[in-house]
Amino acid sequence: MTNSPPAPLQLSSRHADDTLLVELRGDLDHRHADLFVETVGRALTGHRRPRTVRLDCAGLTTVDPSGLSALLMVRRRTDQAGAVLHLDGRPPQLERLLEQTGTLAHFTAHPGSRTPRTAPGEDPTRTHSASPDPSA
Repeated sequence: MTNSPPAPLQLSSRHADDTLLVELRGDLDHRHADLFVETVGRALTGHRRPRTVRLDCAGLTTVDPSGLSALLMVRRRTDQAGAVLHLDGRPPQLERLLEQTGTLAHFTAHPGSRTPRTAPGEDPTRTHSASPDPSA
């Protein structure tokens, strides 16, 4: 059996109006989790503070426990900044990890509900939002 070498995490981010768009490609793991949190954290406290953060997860190949922790930290930071977090294009392995760890609701429910929040025309199985929870 041949193991592939780990794929470094590639992050690209840009602002579009009041939205921060972050594309993730590769492995969100213990080697790259801090970089991810720092990148989003800087954007949330910069001069162009977004009201919405969209993470394009379609290019993720691996998410380990440190990567999951990083996603939860980003959720916490978006909540503190008053921004809405969307996890777009979640690959099946991320979906399974969120379900198995009981963290799916942290990324798909808006306050007071476990119903996924989507915009008109969005596929609720591929794009998920999490609004800031004022009680958190």
